[in-house]
Amino acid sequence: MLKFLNSLFSLALLCALALCAVPMLAFWGRSVHWALDLMSHFVLPSIIAACGVSILAGLLGRTWTGAGALAVAITASLSVSGFTTPPRPSEDVQKTFKVLLFNVWYRNADAARLVDTLRRSDADIVVLLEAVPELNRKLSVLGDIYPHSLACPDTDPCDILVLSRVALEGDGVRRTDDRFRSPVLSFRAQLAPCPVSLHAVHLARPFPFTEPMSQVRQAQDVSRLVAGDNAPQLVLGDFNAAPWSEAMRAIVVPGNLSLLSGAGGTWPSFLPRQMRIPIDHFAAGPGLRFLKREVLPAAGSDHAPVLATVGVSPTVTCPAS
Repeated sequence: MLKFLNSLFSLALLCALALCAVPMLAFWGRSVHWALDLMSHFVLPSIIAACGVSILAGLLGRTWTGAGALAVAITASLSVSGFTTPPRPSEDVQKTFKVLLFNVWYRNADAARLVDTLRRSDADIVVLLEAVPELNRKLSVLGDIYPHSLACPDTDPCDILVLSRVALEGDGVRRTDDRFRSPVLSFRAQLAPCPVSLHAVHLARPFPFTEPMSQVRQAQDVSRLVAGDNAPQLVLGDFNAAPWSEAMRAIVVPGNLSLLSGAGGTWPSFLPRQMRIPIDHFAAGPGLRFLKREVLPAAGSDHAPVLATVGVSPTVTCPAS
């Protein structure tokens, strides 16, 4: 009986090791098929799980299983290191500003904690997603530090709210062409020698909540909607996709954008930071540089907020007026 249980436990460890390896293998093949792209979203949780398997196997004397799990964890970490390494600080900037991105969750009942988080962030601009009217009214107490605000028009409502220390000029809301009609709220703010264009995005969830490749098609629509903007620009939002996903690639590559990288995921917020999936992102166009990424404590939401410090390059090109 003990021999059977020992064999069963060894098999369970091997199965756990195999499951940890799947997201890493999917990461390498994510451009081949949408299912691999979807599985690659779980690379970060799999790294922590593989470390756990390695420790447990080592304690129980399963040396080769432990070594294999450790190899999976190290290889997966190296594979995604380009997306998890913090941006390098730079003194070669003429100005800096902070932008907070937060999917506050439409069922958020902790308005007081949310208000405290926004005050403590010291952000110049706050972009909130899933900001329902009832919650927005409770945020009016922030008018002393954020005298300017912007939302989608009543004629085409969406769940995006922008609070700002500086004046905003809205370009209206545009939407993806698919049946989900995901919003892109574009606006400009005087954050540099010339106005910076910001495009706040909230994409639909991936399969099985939508059809396969729906996110990629939405991302292509977003890339088309923000193309042709000659001003320095930021594209930010809840993309419901990992930074290495094909959906993010469809936005970043055509737009010649750089993605804000750093450790720690944003969803779901109840998990430890390193086991969350990073799905809330910033991407910057030429003339803007990311200096710092901070994942803040969650405030009543299933997402954690992300605070980005952005630098304006001395070589930034302003469009002709």
